[in-house]
Amino acid sequence: MSNDRDEDSDTTERNGSVDAGPTTVRHDWTQAGRPSVTLVEAVAAATGRRTTDLPPLHGTVDTDALDTLLDGRSSSVTVSFRYAGTGVTVTSNGSVEIRIDDPP
Repeated sequence: MSNDRDEDSDTTERNGSVDAGPTTVRHDWTQAGRPSVTLVEAVAAATGRRTTDLPPLHGTVDTDALDTLLDGRSSSVTVSFRYAGTGVTVTSNGSVEIRIDDPP
């Protein structure tokens, strides 16, 4: 049984409990704001941590390149990486999937 969540907002929140199912959020990459910031916010929400408690994303992935890939102009980009005890998969259509590997 999957616990996927599709949200219209930039991030999804979990209250207290963290389960093993992925959290999926949707984002319009053509809106103002950097996709890399949205990803950090999504990981923070999925893991129940503050964004300031997470390591810098640029230590894991080239954030400028990521923002360029997800600028809304490409139609078939998928990027996956591990970050802050999670598996992150993002696509150019706005899907952000967070899989929690190591509970906080």
